[in-house]
Order: sequence, then C-alpha cells, then structure tokens
Amino acid sequence: MQKITININPSIYEHIMFFLQNLPKNLVHIEEPKKVSPLTQPSKKAFGILKGKIKDPIAWQREIREESDRDIYGTFEK
Repeated sequence: MQKITININPSIYEHIMFFLQNLPKNLVHIEEPKKVSPLTQPSKKAFGILKGKIKDPIAWQREIREESDRDIYGTFEK
C-alpha cells in the first residue's frame, strides 16, 4: 500500500471521507488523526501570564503550597 497525507478544506471534508469510506475495505485503510481537546491543549494566551512576574519560581511554589496547607490543616508549622 501507498501512504498519502492530504490537507483539505473543511467544506469538502465530509465528501472526501464519504468517498474514501465507500472504497473496498481491502484496498483502503483510513487513519484519521486523533483530535486534541481544547482542554488538554495548552493555551498560548495563558502560557506567558506569569512570565517575568515571579522572580524566584521555587520560592513562589513553596509559598503557594504553604498557603494551601494552612487552608487544609488550619495552622501550619514549619
């Protein structure tokens, strides 16, 4: 078998897929790419929100964890 990759306009996608799916199964194997959910795909907008605003990321992360522990356990002792 030969392998092809095509980029097509969304307006004709259904027509092309209908045609390919109606060819004999022993002659054509269709692999569609897995669709990535927008929730699992990182947002490019959110990527740089904190960039440059946090001078020491490790210390900031520790502080956030300590605050979370205080909320969970009431008082937090180091």
